[in-house]
Amino acid sequence: MSGKQAYFGKVKPIDTKKQKKTLADIYGDNTNDDVEAFINNSADVDEETPKEKKSAKIKREKSERRAEKSRKAGRVVKRIIILLIIAAAAGAGVWFFLQSQSTQQDMGAVEGAATEADKIYYSRLTGNELNSEELANRPATCIMIENSPAARPQSGLKDAGIVIESLAEGGISRFMGIFQESQPQYIGPVRSVRMAYVELAKPYHCSIAHAGGATNAVNLIRNNSGFRDIDQFFNDSTYRRIRSRGSPHNLYTSFEKIDALNYKKGYRSSEFKGFARTPVNAEPEIPEKAATKIKITMSGPLYNPVYTYDKNTNKYLRAHESGGPHYDITESGVKTQHAPDVVIAMKVTAYTRATESKYSDYTTTGIGDAYIFQNGGVISARWERKDADSELRFVDTSGNDIQLNRGQTWISLYPSTGKVTWE
Repeated sequence: MSGKQAYFGKVKPIDTKKQKKTLADIYGDNTNDDVEAFINNSADVDEETPKEKKSAKIKREKSERRAEKSRKAGRVVKRIIILLIIAAAAGAGVWFFLQSQSTQQDMGAVEGAATEADKIYYSRLTGNELNSEELANRPATCIMIENSPAARPQSGLKDAGIVIESLAEGGISRFMGIFQESQPQYIGPVRSVRMAYVELAKPYHCSIAHAGGATNAVNLIRNNSGFRDIDQFFNDSTYRRIRSRGSPHNLYTSFEKIDALNYKKGYRSSEFKGFARTPVNAEPEIPEKAATKIKITMSGPLYNPVYTYDKNTNKYLRAHESGGPHYDITESGVKTQHAPDVVIAMKVTAYTRATESKYSDYTTTGIGDAYIFQNGGVISARWERKDADSELRFVDTSGNDIQLNRGQTWISLYPSTGKVTWE
């Protein structure tokens, strides 16, 4: 076989003469024999038989296939790794997103709870802060409570937001306690109603708890849809007679029973504005005229109230002119002296009752004089009530509402024959 050179799978004849000459030029003529032998030997090494070529080709192809498979496997592994990384990242993203959403929801719930917890409600009746919206929207209830000596000490009256005091007949005074957020469970003695109380109760849209009453007052309540009548005569199970006192000074009730009756009758709330009150946490404004001892002459010493200002509590301790503190007593016998935050003396005009000429009623609409006692001083004021549906207002000489201290307000209606003194 002649000498040939293999390159990239093709065979090209070798120019031995030229190769010899070239090598001879480099190493000299004496090397020709050696060179020729070297060339011939090299040609023999490079030359392959057809069988050897085929075997080498098969090996190369197998090697290339293995290499290609390896490359493909590598690409697949890389893809799997990339997908796993993407999935992990996506999963982490989803997890963080869900956690973020959950956290935001939790934070929103916490903030919502905090916002709800931070809400402050105030009584329209007293101006006092309340701990729930339900208390602020409770229906108001007006309860008639007597004040004859045999009825003292009364029960539950100290928890009323507003107490209105007026003469019933024979110079004997009577109270109407207006309740909303407070719920005493021992209240009495409950007695009959009079026209002045009914008229002043109407704007509060309150249920009126009483045991009968003057003919004109009872007819007005029973025949007018603007009133909520819970008379004991028709709702006997809401009231009870106690054994420690004789009739008629022994009729009592509780808010457990009153609430049940109000609910049954559909009395779920009451719409009214209430008195103007001083700003929350405001410093007490001391009136120019001091008044620490007050007496309101309504009738005789048994019924004329006397108040002594207590600087430490900024309240007015109530007693009767005849002597002794005016107490409230619980069912278990615990006594507490009445001590309203604001005392108001409201001058009214008496007129003869049309249906019962020997009795008098009192004007509750129009304009009249009033004295407001709070913070140890007195304010000369005017009361106003435009008509039967209007709320009672206390205003200054310019007609602006006078802001009352927050808390219980005790209003005494005294006739033009009476008077108010202080020192």
